Amino acid sequence: MLHTVILAIGVIYFFIVLTTTIGMFRLPKSSRLEDDKLPTVSIIISARNEQNDIPKCILALEKIDYPKDKFQVVLVDDRSTDLTGSIIADAVSRNSHFISFNTTDFPNTKLKAKARGIALGINKSHGEWIFVTDADAEAPIGWLRHMLSQTTEKTGMIGGMLSVKQNSILSFIERSSWAYVLPFAFGLAGWGSPFACIGPNIAIRRSIYENAEGLEKANFQLAEDLALFKMVEKSGYHSLSYMSEETTISLNPVSSYNHLFSQQRRWLKGGFEAGWEYIIGLIAAFLFNNIVSLLIIFGWWFAPFETFVLVLLKSSIDFILLLSERHLIKKTHILRYFIFFEIYIVFAFIWHPLSFLFSRKIKWKGDGFEIEYD
Repeated sequence: MLHTVILAIGVIYFFIVLTTTIGMFRLPKSSRLEDDKLPTVSIIISARNEQNDIPKCILALEKIDYPKDKFQVVLVDDRSTDLTGSIIADAVSRNSHFISFNTTDFPNTKLKAKARGIALGINKSHGEWIFVTDADAEAPIGWLRHMLSQTTEKTGMIGGMLSVKQNSILSFIERSSWAYVLPFAFGLAGWGSPFACIGPNIAIRRSIYENAEGLEKANFQLAEDLALFKMVEKSGYHSLSYMSEETTISLNPVSSYNHLFSQQRRWLKGGFEAGWEYIIGLIAAFLFNNIVSLLIIFGWWFAPFETFVLVLLKSSIDFILLLSERHLIKKTHILRYFIFFEIYIVFAFIWHPLSFLFSRKIKWKGDGFEIEYD
């Protein structure tokens, strides 16, 4: 019986990931939108103690190919204690389309961490489309034109891919995690699922945000990107997702293993702030992957041949998934440490849900506080 179960799960996994891979190729292809069709745009960045990363982020934004009279960059210093504020001030002084604010100059709200700065930045901006990215992110030169290229009057949100720069073992783990998890969401979008909510690379139509009365009125704790996505869902507009080189944001790797661990716990916890249909999907996905991981670890003692077949099926289809992603977003080195990635992902699926049994606290990098969830 166990032998049959192991083989069946391997086959199911193969077809799930194959369907996801096909879905990625079904996504619309971005193109370069010409000047006469460009709407006004505001790019919002909330930064706290980002002196090491934000200079490269700003440099990338200064190179964006978009008419400067049609877009603005809003840099929000969220009470930094390092040189972030002076770096922002310098950027504003040399770019007429850059503006800046500090959250210390405005009343406190229920919003915390990045959401606090994003809400302030949006409230002070004026573009028809609001783009949100992170202080440790670098946008490609054609980012805005390509992200907007396939929008219609009913498009309410746009989402693009992320890729972590690789310069250490830690960055490899983070890069591999993004590279494995994100294609499932984008693959589902390719089959019509309304997905477009990756925090460092999203855009929302201003009219939708204002009609929903902003993040201040949204019901969320962790995931401001999901809160924005839910605004779009309720509005009746649809979302648009891309997997292309021109719409992929590059992220600097996190600074420590603790930060990476906290970040991945935040992804998991934040997913439970979506609607019940998404929560069911998230539970089902983790439950299935936990079963796969446990069988890979313990199956060798009870059914070695079937476990070998399971590992072979999983590794083969994971390789195809990552190879397809590499082709679409033109990012190399995704497969460089594939074997180590396969080992890591098995233990990650088991450990992250279990970690909430020991602590429910989630920390943000450099924000000086933590939140405990029920």
